[in-house]
Amino acid sequence: MKAGRRKWQGVCFTLSLSILLITLLNPQSASVANPKNINVFAASSLQGQYTVLTKKFVAAHPGVKINISYGSSATLASQINSGAPFDIFVSADESSMASAGSEIASPSDYVVNQVVLAVALTSRIKKISDLNGKVKWIQCARTVPCGIAADRVLKSEGGIKSAPVSYESSASSTLAKLLAGAVDAAIVYKTDVIANPTKIRAITFADSKAASTQYKIGMSKAALESNNRWANRIYLYLQSTEIRLALAKAGFRVDSLK
Repeated sequence: MKAGRRKWQGVCFTLSLSILLITLLNPQSASVANPKNINVFAASSLQGQYTVLTKKFVAAHPGVKINISYGSSATLASQINSGAPFDIFVSADESSMASAGSEIASPSDYVVNQVVLAVALTSRIKKISDLNGKVKWIQCARTVPCGIAADRVLKSEGGIKSAPVSYESSASSTLAKLLAGAVDAAIVYKTDVIANPTKIRAITFADSKAASTQYKIGMSKAALESNNRWANRIYLYLQSTEIRLALAKAGFRVDSLK
């Protein structure tokens, strides 16, 4: 009897070790081993709404855990390409989603954001051309979505001869410097200004199309192929009317509601 029990324990140990090795060798399969543990990579500009509403989803579905990694979309795409485990990716632009395309199953358009020139409420800066004065201003790095949009709209605007005093690594760090009073102005997302109405105001660019950036959403091929129903449910929830209404209220442009 004891010998049989020891043999069964040995089999269980071997099986557990095999599962662990498979997960370590193939991190994309992490959600397969724990289908209720979902990893979401999302642009940092979505943090305000996602943090609140995903907690609501988890509270209504005991046992489900949503791990959200926020950051620059370009950085998140790079992490995905390096093998970081994820189930859902929400990028702030099309190029970041495209760069992670080999790992994504049929990404689709999500919402639209715009960059604006943000200044303190009491600032004397009234128009975009005021950047040519004695103004310390910043924008996002040219390789991240908010920086790409900033470069594009400044080129469209024309006439800006000054240069930013720094190129920040992300939209959140750009905003943080402006809120801290380290600079006079910053090109940030419209949604960032709406989230801080008592501190900053927006000066919009004339070319709204050039100032816009298309967000994309996609599920990992690994989650799709494993038929992870929780990854699919959360993927659909992020596109639900509840989420889209919250994003619209925050200043994102939502073209359609499901």
